[in-house]
Amino acid sequence: MRILTKSREALLATVAATILAGVPAVRATAEPATTDACPDTAVFEVDGYGHGEELTNWRNSEFNADPPAGWQIVEVPYHDGVFPGIDEKPLDEAVADGVGKLDAAVRDFHARCFGTRLVLAGYSEGAVVAGDVLERLARSDDIPHELINGVLYGNPRRAFGDGGAGGVAGGIETNLPTILPGVTMQGPHDFGDLAVADVCNENDGICNSTNMITNLAAFANGLIGYASGDHGYVLNPAVDLGKGRVLYRQPQRVPHGPPLPIPVGTPWQIQQLLGDGPGALAAVRTAREGLAGLVGQEVLDRLAGNSPWYRLLQSA
Repeated sequence: MRILTKSREALLATVAATILAGVPAVRATAEPATTDACPDTAVFEVDGYGHGEELTNWRNSEFNADPPAGWQIVEVPYHDGVFPGIDEKPLDEAVADGVGKLDAAVRDFHARCFGTRLVLAGYSEGAVVAGDVLERLARSDDIPHELINGVLYGNPRRAFGDGGAGGVAGGIETNLPTILPGVTMQGPHDFGDLAVADVCNENDGICNSTNMITNLAAFANGLIGYASGDHGYVLNPAVDLGKGRVLYRQPQRVPHGPPLPIPVGTPWQIQQLLGDGPGALAAVRTAREGLAGLVGQEVLDRLAGNSPWYRLLQSA
C-alpha cells in the first residue's frame, strides 16, 4: 500500500495559500494515527493488466494530479496477470494477490480512520480485484456499508444488463467459459446493497461482452473496440461516485442490431448449467471461426499479441 503525499514545498505553498484564504488546509497524510488526521474520503486505487505494480493509468490521470480537497489517494500495487506461461501469474493467482492486499489496506485504514468514507476504485483487471473485495465487504458488517463505495471502469465481471444496441451484455467473464486451469471465469459481480458505479463504454468488449452465440456481430464490435482504444477511460472516482451502472453509448465499429430471438445463454452460462462438457467450448470455437469475416484478420492478429482475453478465446 502506498499513500500519496504532496512534496514538502507543495504542502507549504498550499498551507500558506489556504491560511491566507481563511480556510483550513486539507492534504494527504501518511499513516494517519488519529481521527483528527483522517481525510473525509480515502480512495484505494487498483490498476489493470500490465500496470498492476506501477499503477500507470491512475498516475497519469488528471484525478491523481489534482484530487479534490478532503480526498486521500491510497495506491494498492499487486502482481497482475491473466494468461499462464506468458504472465508471471495467471488470473486466479493475480486477482487473489490483489484482493488480499486491497482488503488488508481497506481494513487497516478503517481501523485508524473509522469515520472516513472508503472508495474502492479499479480499472480493468483492477476492477475485478476491487469488485471482489466489494463483494466480500457486502457480505460482512465489519465496516458499515454506508462508508463503502466502489467505482469500477472496464470491469470484466460487470453484471448482465443493458448492453446498448446489441442487447443484454455483461463483462467478458460472463461470456467466455473457463477454458484453462488457473484462469477461472467467475461470472458477474454482486455488490448487494453497496453503492458501486460500474462504468463501461458500449464498444468495450471487456465490460460489454455480448452473447457470442446469439449476436456474434455485437461481440465482434467489442473486440475491435478493445483493439481501437475503447477500453480507455477518464479515471475520476470523484465525478463517477454514486452513478450506479453506466453505459456510454458509442458509434458502432461493426454494424449490428439486437440478438437472435432464441433462448440460449452465453457459453459461460452454458458451462454453469451443464458443467465442463463440450457444449460451451464448441460454442466458443464456432464463434471464433466467424470473427475474421467481421473484423479482419489483422485485428485478430493484433489482439492475439496484446489481449490475454482474446488469447483465452484462441485456446478453446
